[in-house]
Amino acid sequence: MASDEKPITDWVNFPEGIPTFCLWDALHDGDLLSIESNLLARTVTLRFDVDYVRDFHHLPEGTQFVIVVNGVQSVRSLRSVAWPGGCPIPPGTPNAQQSTIISEYHRKWREESQSWNDFEQLISDGLEVSNATLGCGSDIVALQIGLMVGGDSYVEAYIRGDGATFHVGEKLVTLEEFVALGNAYWNAFAEGGKQTSPAE
Repeated sequence: MASDEKPITDWVNFPEGIPTFCLWDALHDGDLLSIESNLLARTVTLRFDVDYVRDFHHLPEGTQFVIVVNGVQSVRSLRSVAWPGGCPIPPGTPNAQQSTIISEYHRKWREESQSWNDFEQLISDGLEVSNATLGCGSDIVALQIGLMVGGDSYVEAYIRGDGATFHVGEKLVTLEEFVALGNAYWNAFAEGGKQTSPAE
């Protein structure tokens, strides 16, 4: 790379000092309902159903949590392929040893790339959010989402763009407001399992 060229900005080569925001509180265990890619508008729209956050805040039934990545520069997806040797656990194996066996089994899985179109088709199998992180710079965002597919396999999606907007139903919200909805639920849960919003 020439000395005057900028390094490629993506999830694995992110600019130093770029802040990241964990979206786990807002999206964990939520369902990814749709993935809308618009090549002409250069957007990717992700629509989520997070029923426990919606119900906690007494939002209308069917309210979706939406992330729109604008000025999309790159999309990619990776899937985890299970090692075919299986993971037999003998009866009576102590829990600690079971965890070791399972960890060793997962270590043998292989990560493979897949087309974005193939990733979008997984919607029909059911996609549940396992983790989600957003990196934000002055003119760049990078979104990473890990998803369980049909409850038995795992994929990751990476989207890089110029910026992102967040919506709860039809309402445009800030990133901080988007995350705060999930934070409120989990804070109440930690304080004793209260399942209703303080605003009730």
